[in-house]
Amino acid sequence: MTADEKGFLVALEENPDDATARAAYADWLEEHGRRYEAILQRGRAGASEVYFKLRRKSDGLFFECDPHKRERWTTKGKAWHDLARLRAHMGSYARSRTWGAGPIRYMDNTPWDDLEVVVVELRVVEGAALPVRYAEEGSGYRRRVTITTDEPLGRRAGG
Repeated sequence: MTADEKGFLVALEENPDDATARAAYADWLEEHGRRYEAILQRGRAGASEVYFKLRRKSDGLFFECDPHKRERWTTKGKAWHDLARLRAHMGSYARSRTWGAGPIRYMDNTPWDDLEVVVVELRVVEGAALPVRYAEEGSGYRRRVTITTDEPLGRRAGG
């Protein structure tokens, strides 16, 4: 561990809610080839959202995990908010299927070594800020409230 990294960790230990220090540490991690850790730090800083998806390597499809859908593997799939929940899902599935004969496999007879966890990072970037206008007419049950947002192209959204 370098002195720089120790400095980041001390700063975060003293103030774990310091989003600026956490984001700077994430940048440092990225620059030093530790992308996964950087993604997690940006997620903790609120600079991105992090999801975990289960993918079949053989065809690139993601596990859907919706009992109401016929297709179990799709191009979109389910996204878990933390790795522990995805692990719990896989673990419970494995435990429920170990009583039969033959090799232990995952959903739809997929071998375990054909699975991988994909880490998805969605960066939070402010694109624009639109003003909100509030107007009120009448009173009591005849009161009418209108909230509008002016869009840059001249349209008004409201209701």
